[in-house]
Amino acid sequence: MNDQIRVIVRIFAAPALALESQECKIKLSKDATVEDLLKLVPLESNYIYIVREGIRLTKASALNDGDEILIVPPIAGG
Repeated sequence: MNDQIRVIVRIFAAPALALESQECKIKLSKDATVEDLLKLVPLESNYIYIVREGIRLTKASALNDGDEILIVPPIAGG
């Protein structure tokens, strides 16, 4: 029985500037949430959206094996 999940994380724009890669694969426990994921991804911004399949997630949202998670900053117009 597998007690881990794997997710692909893609980071866009300013939050990705300090990272060597804008995409990574992360292993988490099968009951992991977005909050658990964020503890493993070194981001410089507290103002980000976490998105799965076009839907914004909260820190309490559960993750699933094979999820593709996008981390993007909010966009403002002028």
